[in-house]
Amino acid sequence: MIEKYVDSKELKQLLSTLVAIVGCLIIAALFGIIVVPGLRNANKPAKPTAVAPVVGESGWLDPTEFPAQKGRVIPPVDPMTLIKPSDELADIGEKLYETNCRTCHGSLGRGDGPASNVDPQPRDFTAAEGWTNGPDMPNVYKTLSEGIPGTSMASYDYLTKRERMALVHYVQFLGGYGDSAGSAEAMQALAGELAAPGETTNNKIPVSMAMEKLEGEFVFPLPLMIPIDDRSPGADILRRTVTDASRAAQVLHASEIWRAGPDALARSILPDIPSNGFSTKLATLKPSEWQTLYDALLRRIRPN
Repeated sequence: MIEKYVDSKELKQLLSTLVAIVGCLIIAALFGIIVVPGLRNANKPAKPTAVAPVVGESGWLDPTEFPAQKGRVIPPVDPMTLIKPSDELADIGEKLYETNCRTCHGSLGRGDGPASNVDPQPRDFTAAEGWTNGPDMPNVYKTLSEGIPGTSMASYDYLTKRERMALVHYVQFLGGYGDSAGSAEAMQALAGELAAPGETTNNKIPVSMAMEKLEGEFVFPLPLMIPIDDRSPGADILRRTVTDASRAAQVLHASEIWRAGPDALARSILPDIPSNGFSTKLATLKPSEWQTLYDALLRRIRPN
């Protein structure tokens, strides 16, 4: 039908134009589907790397609980077995580094771990400048034992000397220092510390277990109540001077100093009224009334 209006040459031109238009539309559609989303995502901020909690270990500000461990006695060792590198120390150091240090210092020790966004930034072991204590063996051991105040580098003195020395060797390996020793005096001092009598590690329990034990052992004191039918002088003074019976009982149970006598009682509770549950009327009591109050409290507050 279209042949009535155009000749064959014009028809070919129309078809060519139509094919070109359809091709452009297809290219535009593909661009919108494939390229545009990528351009949008290119400017998005990098997604932070998730830091998986380390089970059974506790590093700086790490809330992960320790498993229950019984304290043990570690016999003394020959310091040279810790100062001289060995495959055993290397294995221990690598494992300790992964669980305690990698989060901040990074897998290669360049201070670029997932938790390195702190000020000051964690130490880059490969950098020769800026060490607080130094990259030599005695100073790395000192840093692990004492930490660095004002930084995120906490003390790892809860690790045994053997474990700390294993970490020293691994840190020096990452930094490329090849077990660099310190001065003769510093190495002698380090050897003396490592050769000290055996260590005793403390018992360790999870925080949740400690909280349960504290809650079980704590006995909440009964309020400092005075029976209505008690007409004794001590009960009368208590009614006049106690504003919060529960708070007053807690304060008295928390301290034994006041039990030394009426004067000690006055020194213990007068500075903190009324926040300790007692009224400011205490300041008007006569010495004889302090004695009566003291006797009344001794009968009502049991020793811890």
